[in-house]
Amino acid sequence: MNTTAANILKILSQSEMSVDDMQLYLEVEKSSIIKSILQFNQFLISINLPTIEKNENLYSLNLSNQQMQTLLNNFNTLTSTEKVDYLFIKFIATGFLNLEKEKEILDVSRSTILRAFKTVKEIFAANGTTYEYVHGKGLVLKNLSLSDKGTFCKKLMIFFIEEHILVPSRKKLLNSIKRFDTKERMEKLYPILSNSDISINYVMLSFVHVLEICIELFGGFSFKIDKNSNLEKYIKLENLVNKYGVGFGNEYKKQLTEFLFSFSYEEGQLDGTLINKSSKFVKDLMAYFKLEIPNKDLYRLLFNKVYLSFFKLEDNILKISNLKRDKGQLKILEKLDRFLEEYSYKMYLADKYTIAFVLKTVIIEENLSDIKNVLLLFQDAVINKKNSFNMYLKRYIPTVNFDVEPILFYQRNVATLKKNYDIIISDSKISYDSILIDSYNNIKIYEILENHALTRGLNKE
Repeated sequence: MNTTAANILKILSQSEMSVDDMQLYLEVEKSSIIKSILQFNQFLISINLPTIEKNENLYSLNLSNQQMQTLLNNFNTLTSTEKVDYLFIKFIATGFLNLEKEKEILDVSRSTILRAFKTVKEIFAANGTTYEYVHGKGLVLKNLSLSDKGTFCKKLMIFFIEEHILVPSRKKLLNSIKRFDTKERMEKLYPILSNSDISINYVMLSFVHVLEICIELFGGFSFKIDKNSNLEKYIKLENLVNKYGVGFGNEYKKQLTEFLFSFSYEEGQLDGTLINKSSKFVKDLMAYFKLEIPNKDLYRLLFNKVYLSFFKLEDNILKISNLKRDKGQLKILEKLDRFLEEYSYKMYLADKYTIAFVLKTVIIEENLSDIKNVLLLFQDAVINKKNSFNMYLKRYIPTVNFDVEPILFYQRNVATLKKNYDIIISDSKISYDSILIDSYNNIKIYEILENHALTRGLNKE
């Protein structure tokens, strides 16, 4: 097994995907991906598990929870990045490292372990962390730099993000470092976070877990906050942590409160350089798509999705949601890809879909207001529904004026009608300028208006 096979397992444990799409994550030749899938299937057969299946152009790995656990227990191949992260984390967490023993634990060659540690050495050298060799013991950590404390935190966060798919060596390392059960810890954290009015995502959650470990190892972090700027909010967070954090250490309670307070003002993002990069990205994106985004919640949602996308890319986190493909979203993706190429940005495929989904919502909201008048032409047999139908639509789209009329009087006058109405919808064919539907309901009407707003927004010059 190789790095490509390990990454394929990560991808297919989360979503089905084509080889073309996998290539966007793995950056290897298609032939290498196909070869790795074949090798992986041979391994699955050897441990009596179902193989990776192909349906049209999509590959999927359909295993029960028990079968997935069997697979993970028998699969100990790490990617090249995971080998580096493993050695980096273990060295800092334990204070020493014996490369010969680690070679046996990871079941790799001497050249492989030395190559992985060479990267760790380069990180330490660049950031000021020092260590020395002690005869008969191995490498002993002498001084850990502030920068590498942050790097340790980010690398360990990945272990929590991927905890459900950790292979034996990584799972054993994580369990040797943390002093808590993640599920039990989440039960205590949930009421704290849900009552804090804070936007929760898996990256933030992983940091909250890692924070306690960092406190135990090197005192944690110093969060620069001014609690007097909103003392009421700070006290509320402090009370929540004290109330639900039974069993938490005092220093963890203190730093958790400070982090949540900082995070609530969007100062608690984990990488300041990514905040600047994300802000510039959103600004460029708004200009490219001709957007204003006056809705603060939508702006914050878009910013957070962009921030998470860059965070995942820079830290090699293959966190994938099931990709939803619809025609409107694909049109946005095409324009988004052109934007990314022109502005030299890069992100994972799944994150493009996520951002496209948010953009679709923004574009529709901003352009739906341009639709002022809509004419609905019914067959005269259903004209008695006019009042209730019109009231129902107005309730959901109050900015649009709906006129509901019998089709009989308008079949020959569509050209004139187009001057008075932005959209004409009919349940019988009257003209190419009208939109034909087979039956009326509010969902269909709303979809037509959304598509009109989306098309208008995408075609803005």
